Amino acid sequence: MAIAQNTAHRRTTVLVIGADAVKLDLSQLPVENIEISVVSPCDTLENLQTVVEASHPHLILLDITFADLCGVQTCRSLKLSSGTSEIPVILVTPEGDIEGRIAGFEAGAVDCVSSMIDSRELGARVNAQLASSRGRKQILGHDQQLRIALASMSQGVCLFNADGTLALSNSRYAEVYGVDPAMIHPGQSLEDILKLRNEVGAVPTMSTEEYLAWAEDTNAAGSSQVWVKELRSGKVIRGCHQRTADGGWVSTHEDVTEARLAEQSLAQAHAQAEHAEQEARAAHARLLAAFEVVPEGLALFDEDDRFVMWNRRYEQLYADSGAPLVKGMGFEDRLRSGLQRGQYPEAIGREEEWLTDRLARHAEPKSAHEQRLPGNRWVRIEERRVSGGGSVGIRVDITDLKMREASFRLLFEGNPLPMWVQDRESLQFLDVNQAALDHYGYDRDLFLSMTLLDILPPEDWERMRVAATAAEHGREANRSQRHRTARGAEIEVFIYSSQLAFDSRPASLIAAVDVTERKRAERALLQHRDDLEETVRSRTAEIARQAAELERMLDQERQVNELQRQFVSMASHEFRTPLSIIDGAAQRLVRRKNAVTPEFIGEKTEQIRGAVSRMLELMESILAVGRLDHGYIDIVRKPCALGDIIRTCSARQESIRKSHRFLLDLEQLPSTIYGDGAALEQVFTNLFSNAVKYAPDSPNVHVTGWQQNDCVQITVRDEGIGIDADDLPKMFGRYFRARSSSGIAGTGIGLNLVKQVVQLHGGEIHVDSVKGEGTVFTVNLPIARPEQMEVDMAGTIDRTNLPIEAQA
Repeated sequence: MAIAQNTAHRRTTVLVIGADAVKLDLSQLPVENIEISVVSPCDTLENLQTVVEASHPHLILLDITFADLCGVQTCRSLKLSSGTSEIPVILVTPEGDIEGRIAGFEAGAVDCVSSMIDSRELGARVNAQLASSRGRKQILGHDQQLRIALASMSQGVCLFNADGTLALSNSRYAEVYGVDPAMIHPGQSLEDILKLRNEVGAVPTMSTEEYLAWAEDTNAAGSSQVWVKELRSGKVIRGCHQRTADGGWVSTHEDVTEARLAEQSLAQAHAQAEHAEQEARAAHARLLAAFEVVPEGLALFDEDDRFVMWNRRYEQLYADSGAPLVKGMGFEDRLRSGLQRGQYPEAIGREEEWLTDRLARHAEPKSAHEQRLPGNRWVRIEERRVSGGGSVGIRVDITDLKMREASFRLLFEGNPLPMWVQDRESLQFLDVNQAALDHYGYDRDLFLSMTLLDILPPEDWERMRVAATAAEHGREANRSQRHRTARGAEIEVFIYSSQLAFDSRPASLIAAVDVTERKRAERALLQHRDDLEETVRSRTAEIARQAAELERMLDQERQVNELQRQFVSMASHEFRTPLSIIDGAAQRLVRRKNAVTPEFIGEKTEQIRGAVSRMLELMESILAVGRLDHGYIDIVRKPCALGDIIRTCSARQESIRKSHRFLLDLEQLPSTIYGDGAALEQVFTNLFSNAVKYAPDSPNVHVTGWQQNDCVQITVRDEGIGIDADDLPKMFGRYFRARSSSGIAGTGIGLNLVKQVVQLHGGEIHVDSVKGEGTVFTVNLPIARPEQMEVDMAGTIDRTNLPIEAQA
């Protein structure tokens, strides 16, 4: 494809610098519309540079020496400056100055002529350099258009030389694979680029060797190859590969991941707008293959809107517009030819109006619109002006997309479910089907003037705004909503939502399923289920409680029977011992009735009294067991002198056990406390009896009492045999006998009874002991002031809260 030239109407400027150059005969220059400008001598190179940049001539005739300046140095300076580097310079040298000419060519001069040159030869040389300069500018301009087109493409493009090194690529080539475009540059091998792609997982599931072998096989094919590869990162890439004439290859790379997902979502009405390929670029001969590979129609226009370059696809789309395209054809001429042949159905009957509008769109810096062609075909047109004054046009065949849109419209309008399209930001209704109008009771105009908030209860507005914000960030989800119909009825609907673009606006496609009756039935069913579960749970819990209570009572009865059996066995043994003592003392009195002395009678009397006391203790224990088994002991609280009770109990023990004495320290006790005197007397009788019984060889029993806050504490300490440490936690269990009590009479009831009475008074009892050193019992009782007490309050043992040993 050639590039049309149009320079006849432009003025050509030649700048002449230096006396010898001025003397040249320029009358024979065969250049039309030429302007000769003579520059006055400048004293510095900087001033001359400024003059040249200001005039910006098409060619400079420069003396090798002028105004004390060196022409070679001046030429080199002009070539090094970005503003004047492209201006051709012809150096004028003296006749025969070979060294000067060589230096001029090295400084960048395009030609060197003698000051004595023939005017016709000078004209030919000047004309040749001007033509060459114009050609370079046109090539650079077209190259810029090609590069802009290549950079504007939505596909990645790469061109490899025959030796397998990269010659050229656009930034999209790197972006498709997630690689920094700065990392890819000409000269790299395909293997080098694969290493960069491998770092981000942008390679197929094959080894580097396998991929290189596949690329070699693909390049070996003579025709273009289209391929699709799925990468390890999950992306899907579609490419088109074409071998070039010099043995290299050119290929396009397109990320079609979203397109594949869009195809899979078509059943759910996800219509993904296809992005048109942006402004193709033309390039030198090696890029022509890439230009032809692009599936879109591409065309490049010069600043006068004449065709410069196009691909076959563009010609195919407009085959009905008349004769084949030729370079230099005007865009307007091509449109008029198409109008005459019916190429544009939408223009029939309004051709001139349509043409004016089409040319106005074409003149815009950037435009995009859709165009209908014969045969119900559609193309999307995107055009962009480039910096050189020309433009790039892209044509994308969207016939299939239009057919899918028509199918979607049919599905939308005829769907029996209420459906609408709403703006994702404002929630304004944009479109609605008849099923929605019938279900909600609105007419179309009214419905389309409303927003989603108008059919929501006010209390749901804020939640909907939050959901809309989430949808803007891609987190839209299906959900239940409450809606109100035109008649004011509240219904519950389940919303199915999909995002789409509607008239270039971000929108959501909504399908609403009325679940009001289903939800009402579900709630009734759930309530019935909950009621049934609660009934079953309650009945099950009651049965389980009764079973547990029965099992507990049976277990308790078994334990009580066993304990009573042990108690009866032990009590029978305990009764025989005092009875034997009484019987023995009575027999001795009978045998010595005629020779008894007062001392003998006193001794035997004491033995009988001790045995009787022991039997009384046993009887009290048996009676206490009976009361405990029935779970009831009367405790009547009233003022009582605790100190007197302790003194009475200790005196009684001393009278029975004359071998022991009680050392009392009760001065710090209050005069009275509120308690049951008889019950407390039983407590200390048991504790004192144990202190004497388990300290047979230690006559002293220490009893100390004092007031501490609102309580009194009494300690009973003996110096007897003590208790094993592992028996201490069990000491207050009924019928428990410590190992250290072996051989000492006892029933194991006394301490259990003591603990129950103390607890009924709201107090506590603790035991501490060291084996072989003695035992200390500490009783803590509340003083219980009258205003804190209930008069004649009776305490009752709750048998369910007593330890196993205390339950009967």
